[in-house]
Amino acid sequence: MQEGEGCPITRVFAIQSGIPVIAMGVLLIVMGLVGFLFPRSFPADAVVTLLFSGFGIFLIWLGLTK
Repeated sequence: MQEGEGCPITRVFAIQSGIPVIAMGVLLIVMGLVGFLFPRSFPADAVVTLLFSGFGIFLIWLGLTK
């Protein structure tokens, strides 16, 4: 494939830079924090909120090393 070809979504949203992956990780961490701070507004177990936060940290690491 040449440089100008490929998926237009990759060019528009800059997926190759890792920024969307980092943003998704930040959103998952925020969801985990909301689950701990406001348990009635976000009814989830502690395991689920820890899973969200852990996967968010993994996505941030993945985006930074990309």
